[in-house]
Amino acid sequence: MALFLVSTVNYADRTSITALYALLKTDLGFTDVGLGALGSVFLWSYALSSPISGFLGDRVSRGRLVVWSLAGWSLVTLLTGLAAAQWQLLSMRVALGVVEAMFMPAGMALLAEYHGPETRGTALALMSLGNYIGMVVGGTVGGYFGEYYGWRVPLILLGAVGIALAGVCWFILPARRHTDPKDKSVPPESLSFGEASLRLFRIPSFLVLAGAGLFTAIGTWIFINWLPLYFKENLGMTLASAGFFGSSLVSLSGAAGQAVGGVVSDRVAKDAPHRRMWLQAVLIACAAPALLAFVLTHNATIIMTALAVYSLLRTSADLNILPLLCDLAGLDKRSTAFGITNMVNTLAGGLGIFVAGYLKTGFGLDGVFAGVAGILLLDSAMLFTGYCLWLRQDLRASGATS
Repeated sequence: MALFLVSTVNYADRTSITALYALLKTDLGFTDVGLGALGSVFLWSYALSSPISGFLGDRVSRGRLVVWSLAGWSLVTLLTGLAAAQWQLLSMRVALGVVEAMFMPAGMALLAEYHGPETRGTALALMSLGNYIGMVVGGTVGGYFGEYYGWRVPLILLGAVGIALAGVCWFILPARRHTDPKDKSVPPESLSFGEASLRLFRIPSFLVLAGAGLFTAIGTWIFINWLPLYFKENLGMTLASAGFFGSSLVSLSGAAGQAVGGVVSDRVAKDAPHRRMWLQAVLIACAAPALLAFVLTHNATIIMTALAVYSLLRTSADLNILPLLCDLAGLDKRSTAFGITNMVNTLAGGLGIFVAGYLKTGFGLDGVFAGVAGILLLDSAMLFTGYCLWLRQDLRASGATS
């Protein structure tokens, strides 16, 4: 429950600013490219910090690392609300990426300590459910308080809530490691970051998962960053409504995928963990066509339905990545594996946000959103290739299957 709440605050803090873009245009003079940069610099600093953060999660107390990360990014969020110039806001987004990067690898590895292969997918799904709830909270709080009190108030409020939660989590999250006796992974070794990374890079299926996650992340972050502005500019919604629908539509359908996807993944993979990659590939392939609605119609109901279908399928697909990484990486490299894949995903997501801001003028956000369908098809093709050629062999080598 504690990690669920931390995940909720994590995504609320990082995404709330997207509901405030219209205000930042008028107050601080941001252009569309400048708004894209706000999302990109956060993701790029997050990405570059993720590998070392993941390595720290394999070497120090994961519980304490989560608490310090939560306290750090909450303070940065609060200070963001005090920024008086564009460069200050951009600097705060860079700092936010650095401190938030410490949370996800350590948090996921911490949860995996308490759940074996039979329930790991479900447990990780419930923790990640907080991400989607957080996007709804961030967009709603940002849009509502931004419309009535200005863009600074929601950031200061969210930062203060996070600092209070960090104080509570200090007494809840464990300070020492826990090892599940049912986990058959090899005991931890004292590997350097370079040694741990090299071992992971030698696993073809790990590279497939990292590459496929890269493609998924491009589309995911384009929607997270630009959807509220799309609803305001293209559908004429108020700032509060655009903030709510821009965050909740994808997030709530994603949350529904989280609620059932982890259970489905565990059942499909029972006694055959390689089936997770097959399931992921199928769901991604099914999600892609839904996004063509953006260029086929301007009907708001159809577009919203297509977005919900896309998010439900894409989220259910992504739930298969983390359990597979746990199986492939082993106990001593899990957090490092999460850190590396986080780096790849967020670098790609940051690039996607920036390019979308550049292409917005020529193609419109509806054209950019529809283009994500092609990226998803490449994602699915990569997963099918990995499933057919390497996954079973890599799982046997890691000891996940006999």
